Amino acid sequence: MMSTELEKRVKTGVLGGGALLLLLVFGGWFGIFVLTTVISLVMIHEYSLIVFRLADHQEKRYALLCAGWFSCFFMVVAPRVEFEILLFCFIGLFIYFLLTAKRYLGDELKAHFVELTLSVFGLVYLSYLPSFLPKLHQSANGVEWTIVFLLMVFGGDSAAYFGGLKYGKTKLYPEISPKKTIEGAAAGIGAGYVVILLAKLTFFRAMPWSVILLAPLLVGTLAQVGDFCESFLKRAYQVKDSGNLLPGHGGFMDRFDGVVFGLPVMYACVHLFG
Repeated sequence: MMSTELEKRVKTGVLGGGALLLLLVFGGWFGIFVLTTVISLVMIHEYSLIVFRLADHQEKRYALLCAGWFSCFFMVVAPRVEFEILLFCFIGLFIYFLLTAKRYLGDELKAHFVELTLSVFGLVYLSYLPSFLPKLHQSANGVEWTIVFLLMVFGGDSAAYFGGLKYGKTKLYPEISPKKTIEGAAAGIGAGYVVILLAKLTFFRAMPWSVILLAPLLVGTLAQVGDFCESFLKRAYQVKDSGNLLPGHGGFMDRFDGVVFGLPVMYACVHLFG
């Protein structure tokens, strides 16, 4: 019998995967906007709980959430001005942190400035990178590409977990993520090739071979880099999970860390080679 934790992981994956599929296939423009916004804002909320430690941490969390919502909304409705939107949000955050700097002196002022840099990093990481989801979805054959991409990331994540559990011997980067192994990473990338080949043979026969050869390697690698990025953050701040909203998985950052890193490279593969 499955352990309780593994059972929770499987149930959450099945229910969450079904909800994602329904939104992608039937939600249209509005569905992908809702999905992107929810993923981005929940991850920003979890990130803020981890990195903001000064007395005004709640106020800073709301400021970053507002910037994230503004960024998500305009990056979806006006996708060609994403850099201008990002610049506008950066200026807004800088002005907010500048006006509230008078609250702090000495080391706390330095910590306040560090939290400004963390806010800008969080905005790029958790708002700009997810904005490639609607871009991919609205591309030619975008629904199919998005489904293939998510299957590669989530299938690769599961394959890396179980492959590492059974065959993992060589640690990949134990200083940041002690449980990850080279064998597990290879299994994850291999699963990506299985997913994309099955998609080619079933519902997406027009998929170019250039994408089939490149996408699993690039997306699988970047998804694992995204996993390490979040592990780096959690280890630096000594937290186990980013949250507990997804039983068996942790928080949204724990589940979508690979997705947000893999999205830009999948979008590039589709538009350069697809």
